[in-house]
Order: sequence, then structure tokens, then C-alpha cells
Amino acid sequence: MARHPVMVRQVCPLVPFSPDASPTLLASAEFVWEEQNTLELSFSLRPPQSGQQLPKLEFMDASPGSSLRSGQRLDGLWEHTCFEAFFAQPNQDRYWELNVSPTGDWNLYRFESYRTDGVHEQTPKPLIHWQSSTRDCRCTIVLSLDPWWTPVQLPELAISMVLEDSDNNLSYWALSHHGNEPDFHDRRAFLCA
Repeated sequence: MARHPVMVRQVCPLVPFSPDASPTLLASAEFVWEEQNTLELSFSLRPPQSGQQLPKLEFMDASPGSSLRSGQRLDGLWEHTCFEAFFAQPNQDRYWELNVSPTGDWNLYRFESYRTDGVHEQTPKPLIHWQSSTRDCRCTIVLSLDPWWTPVQLPELAISMVLEDSDNNLSYWALSHHGNEPDFHDRRAFLCA
């Protein structure tokens, strides 16, 4: 009888789709998948060299510090700065997309296949914690997967983000990019269990 994983933890760098048109920074995401059906994600942004400040991003006029965010469920969060995760059961077309903004607004969608039939998944509101300064920022998200994720198995997982700079330009960051346009739904970029 196979043993179930108790927890998986991994830190991954995020790379821009178009480095020349993206802010110069180091971006990473850490995920923790727990057998108790909880997913924890932490997105981290910092300058490439110690002592530098972050480039000016759209959300940076929020006061620095640390706080729990209590936003609302909204569509279209990817049109501005947005932290995202995509996860799927291995060998199945169905997958989920989580979106979270620095304000604490969020949404969770279920797709039956590639970009098809996206609907809101019923789930408790995620816990969102924001921490920022002029030199770094971190967004941590804790999402309960009950009752819609039932298997006790590791997902295929993709982590990505959209960053909006102070001139309203968007850059697209992910574990990897495939194709001629940014496409976070592309299963080739998902980490396999």
C-alpha cells in the first residue's frame, strides 16, 4: 500500500515572458501542499541586488507594513497586479485557477478543459497576508481545498503572476513560458507530481 504525502514544499523562481519589457526584480513563489487539503502560496518580490529598492509597481502606494487583507470575490483581477496558481489532477483535463490581488480581492475558477467552461468554484475565502517595504514584498495565501478537491494526491501545479508598473504596463511571470504569447493555462508549464 502506497503512503500518502504529508506535505510537499517547494520554492520556484518566476521568470518574465518578456524580460526587456518587465521590471528588473527577483520573483519567486513557494508552495506548501498539505494532505489536510490546504494549499499555501507565498509570492516574494525583491530587487536583484541587496540594498536596492523595488522598481515602482502599481500597488506600491499602499502603506508599507504587514497586514491581513479582507478583500472580496471579484472577476478580472489579472488585468492588474495579480498572484495566480493553477492546479489539476494528473491525467485529467479539469483544472482550477486561483487569483489574488494585493488588496486581498480574490477568485477561484474551475475549468473543464483548456480555457473551457470557467465557473466560480464554491470555496471558503482564502486567508491573505500582505507584507511590504520599499525593498521587498510578500503575499501569502492559504486556501482550503475542501470540499471540491477530494483526492489525496499531489496536483499538477503552475504558479504565475501579473505585475503592473507605475505606467500601467503589464508583465507576465511564470515558472516557464511556452508559445508566442503569455498563457498561464498552458499545461506544459505545470509542474507534474
